[in-house]
Amino acid sequence: MIKVFLFGSLFLTALTLVGSPGLTWTCLEGQNGLEGNGNCAPGRVSFTSSGLTNSVHVTVSRSSSGEVIDDYDYDSTGGGIQFVETLVPADTYSVQVRGTNGLGVTRTITTGGGY
Repeated sequence: MIKVFLFGSLFLTALTLVGSPGLTWTCLEGQNGLEGNGNCAPGRVSFTSSGLTNSVHVTVSRSSSGEVIDDYDYDSTGGGIQFVETLVPADTYSVQVRGTNGLGVTRTITTGGGY
């Protein structure tokens, strides 16, 4: 029984580590430093994702209104992608990157202060 438990634990750990995409971003217009909250200033934000299939679907939506500002399939040959979004006006945005295998990642990013 212990062997089955250990094997199962190792298998699930490997499954979560392999093929789990990541998503990071860089504020191209700088951070909103007045509040000291580390949010990006409204404007362009560069996103980088890895651990993906050769084709991904990117969906970016504005949280306050639900408006979808990007909903498109992109080429991510080699498992990585870099894209830039213009996140204006100041708001909280949801950025989702999904591979054809169903694996993906969703992150929330806030531009501006007071959100």
